Amino acid sequence: MKKLIPILVLVFILGLPGIAFASDQQKVIISFDGAIQLEELQDIDYEVIHEYPSIHAVAVEIAQEEIDDVEALNSVQYVEKERSLKVSVEQSNWGYSEVDADVSKSLGLTGEGVKVAVIDTGVDKDHPDLNIAGGKNFVEGSSDYDDQNGHGTHVAGIINAQPNDIGTIGVAPDAKLYAVKALDQGGKGNQIDVIAAIQWAIAKDMDIINLSFTSPYASEVTVNSKTLADIIKEAHSQGIFVVAASGNDKSGEGQKTDDVMYPGRYDFVYSVGSVDQDLERSYFSYGGKSIDFVAPGERIRSTYVGDEGESTYGYLSGTSMSSPFVAGSIALYKELYPNYSFKQIEELLFDNAKDLGSKGNDSSYGHGFLLAPASYFSDVDRKRWYIDYVNRLAKDGSLEGYQDKTFRPTNDITRQEVVTVVGRTLGLDGTKRKTKFEDVPSDLYSSGYVASATDKGIIQGYPSDRFKPKQSITRGEVAVIIENAFGPFDSNKKATFSDVDADAYYADEVSALAEEEIITGYADGLYKPDQPIKRSELAAVLSKVLYENLR
Repeated sequence: MKKLIPILVLVFILGLPGIAFASDQQKVIISFDGAIQLEELQDIDYEVIHEYPSIHAVAVEIAQEEIDDVEALNSVQYVEKERSLKVSVEQSNWGYSEVDADVSKSLGLTGEGVKVAVIDTGVDKDHPDLNIAGGKNFVEGSSDYDDQNGHGTHVAGIINAQPNDIGTIGVAPDAKLYAVKALDQGGKGNQIDVIAAIQWAIAKDMDIINLSFTSPYASEVTVNSKTLADIIKEAHSQGIFVVAASGNDKSGEGQKTDDVMYPGRYDFVYSVGSVDQDLERSYFSYGGKSIDFVAPGERIRSTYVGDEGESTYGYLSGTSMSSPFVAGSIALYKELYPNYSFKQIEELLFDNAKDLGSKGNDSSYGHGFLLAPASYFSDVDRKRWYIDYVNRLAKDGSLEGYQDKTFRPTNDITRQEVVTVVGRTLGLDGTKRKTKFEDVPSDLYSSGYVASATDKGIIQGYPSDRFKPKQSITRGEVAVIIENAFGPFDSNKKATFSDVDADAYYADEVSALAEEEIITGYADGLYKPDQPIKRSELAAVLSKVLYENLR
């Protein structure tokens, strides 16, 4: 007789006296060729635990002796035995600043609008330093997603701990964090529950899934689950980033496999290893060809659950701690570039990983130590001299990039772009309107600022009432505009640079701005006044005027 009793009813029945299953019952996953076909099991005595419709599979409890009969069915692709999983942690938060989360915070990035599922031992839903958006329990015998272990709460805090002047702070505190309980209070769980948890995360349109646990087995044969691989592949197909711990060696005898542990070894999972404060690979951290990144994993302070269930804080070490640093950083990139594709975000992650160990991708550090966003623009490298100048102006709205979220720092900047940026900075009226210049039509985006700047005496045109708005502007011309807009800057010098003629129309302005250290020359001592100014160079000039000198 077939049994289709829902799992909640099953728990209730198991709680009645005198009712128990036979000792030879086995939890298995049945994968069907096509849609789930439970009618094919009509002659089998089984109990449904979870259904996974997106990958055409079902988890059931079944008598051991009936497994062969199920495998013989034409509609069944395979039957997979249940395997246990465990948290990847060593008991024993410098990591926050090390991954540049503080830099991202200065840009106003907090993970807002991004949904992160932490599949773990649950989360302390009453912890004062956490803001949980919701969750789900998949552990038999537990009534909700509350954490009785502490591991899931610790992982959650690395991502979500609130900036509330208590405890610690997470990498992406405004991300919507969902507590998905698939491991019990001992830190162990069933693979079938984890698969159901991932399926739930897919259905709830999560952006990121964090898996800070590994299989406890070293043998690849015993842990390579096709069903788990399939559900992870399904998550990837929905544009979800799946991040997992690479695994820990707690024995001190060294890594027992030639690659990271599962589920981090699966395709479409970002496997994360651990480094210490010197960014050296942690002694316990698993590596291999499947490792993607490393992140802080030693003595990480985060939210925790005390012995009596009270909300507290604790230090833990392990690749379990490294994984949420990467998950939180991905949330910041997703917030910053909401319209980017999965592939574009992935490229940003690789581009923003600090290379460690051997040059390039290697088996100890993967692509390197993942850093959180350090700029509003995807093409402004954190190592460039102009990054702080660009960020300052972008943050206050004076400077904008292009629609593709690039800044193009080495490009020349046009005359109308300079007037627009200066106009925004001064709060001039930018309403599109008629100007005195015949080559600046009223529908041109810069027309309002051109008109206002003309009225204020900030700019002048060329003979015959032309402004040449789309022409690149020179370094000498910019000096004059900066003087007119933000001056006067007094200087006793007539010629600061050997290539600036004392009689040139811009000579006084160049000298005055150089004396104030607002403008600088090149390494050869020249200013090159007739050379077009780059977008990054203008950002530096304006930033110095606004934040380092006068205003």
